[in-house]
Amino acid sequence: MKTLTLSLVAALGVCLAARAEGPRPFLFLKTGEKFATQEIAAPTVAGLTAYIGEKVAGATNAFEPRVMNDPVKAAEFSGKSKPSLGIVTAGFYLTYAKALGMEPLLEIKRTGVKEERCLLVTKKGGAEDLAKLEGKKIATPLAGEQRYVIGVVLQGKLGEEIRLQQTMDVEGAVFDLAEGSKKAADAVLLETGAWNLFKDDPDSGGKLKVVYQSEELPHDLVVAFAPKTDAVNLDKLKQVLKDMNSNEDGQKVLQSIRVDSFVDIDLGRLSKAEKLFYGK
Repeated sequence: MKTLTLSLVAALGVCLAARAEGPRPFLFLKTGEKFATQEIAAPTVAGLTAYIGEKVAGATNAFEPRVMNDPVKAAEFSGKSKPSLGIVTAGFYLTYAKALGMEPLLEIKRTGVKEERCLLVTKKGGAEDLAKLEGKKIATPLAGEQRYVIGVVLQGKLGEEIRLQQTMDVEGAVFDLAEGSKKAADAVLLETGAWNLFKDDPDSGGKLKVVYQSEELPHDLVVAFAPKTDAVNLDKLKQVLKDMNSNEDGQKVLQSIRVDSFVDIDLGRLSKAEKLFYGK
């Protein structure tokens, strides 16, 4: 415990206060998603924390949702408030797994998303291939996870000195690119699902092209944070989440958060991402 505490202080620069009695924080992180805020999304994801609390801890108020879209602030919050559980991006997990003692439990299959991939989109007539984007400005909601983007999404193909521009309005970034706006980036890195909204649009999709598609990426992860607590039975939690589709209440919660199911982690895919992340 002492070693863990020291490592957290060193890595995050925060003082770890003992958690007061009451609901345990449950972190929801979706990096760069403008709607992933406590004010907007907490009432929706509270349905999941209430379901988990009832099934795992015997009380619907056992967990308190905390929704964030900034990975640095999420790490600071986790170091200070010590959430028991979370649903986080793979980039956040790879970046802070050691500092926060995260244990991956399950991964998420999002509704309507067959594979988690990212695309790099440029204007037609612009860069013809990935190499010509080296040193150019790339707008993306994932700018806060730069190391993950460099190593895992782009697999080092644009080197270490890429210029990521944070955007929480990926639609606006794509429209700016298509219309040649002065504020437009040279390319936009976005999820395939977001690109599907544009590619067939005659006013924007016809002016753009894809110059790179990532391999299938790790899905968002359900994680447990250190220090582990006996109050959360992780084996029971995993089974409860995997069984949500088997009952009406669980199905309603899944639909509300646009999740098809919680499934076992693809360890091979996650291991490959970890190696790419650390440049191995």
